[in-house]
Amino acid sequence: MTMNNSFDIPDHLFRVKLANGNCSFTPATYVSCFIQEMEKRYGSRDRSWTYVGVEFHAGRPQIWFPGSNETPPRKHIAICLSAEAFSNILLTVYQLAHECVHLLAPVVGGGAPVIEEGLATAFSEDILEEWYSVSNKHAWTTTQKYIDAAARVRELLALEPDAIPRLRTIQPAFNHMTAETFAMAGLNVPPALVAALLASFPKN
Repeated sequence: MTMNNSFDIPDHLFRVKLANGNCSFTPATYVSCFIQEMEKRYGSRDRSWTYVGVEFHAGRPQIWFPGSNETPPRKHIAICLSAEAFSNILLTVYQLAHECVHLLAPVVGGGAPVIEEGLATAFSEDILEEWYSVSNKHAWTTTQKYIDAAARVRELLALEPDAIPRLRTIQPAFNHMTAETFAMAGLNVPPALVAALLASFPKN
């Protein structure tokens, strides 16, 4: 962890003017770039939700919904990163990229299918490789259920590279996709893979 500012804040969390005239990246600017990139790859996010920022906590990275228990709900969405990411720029990038994919079609209460969690995992690994030339990008995913989900999505994309935007043109929300969505999108995908992608992501 480097802290070249006078406030003892990790560099990747503190915005400074660089010698070339640009400003350094922070979670806010990373998220801005990741949203732009994922929408380019996977289609537009649900803009009825307002993204409100990033925070850290002593738990796993996740999205959550401030004011979701109010009537009417605020429809605000926040990204929460692990405490370990506070002092690790690559972990911050990895976790942010993953959680940004959940901004595409937010679901209060969770319940994401394998295709969504696998896409989020694959996107976060790819961002590490593309932005930081991380050669062992797969090593950053250490939980087996995420490894398996990412493998299923990479299998899909090997068959149909533009599968995600085509699917989301038919049905923008991952948790509402069905086998019929794949058929309507004109995707030539084995039924067993479709079933695996549409299965509920394991909670434990």
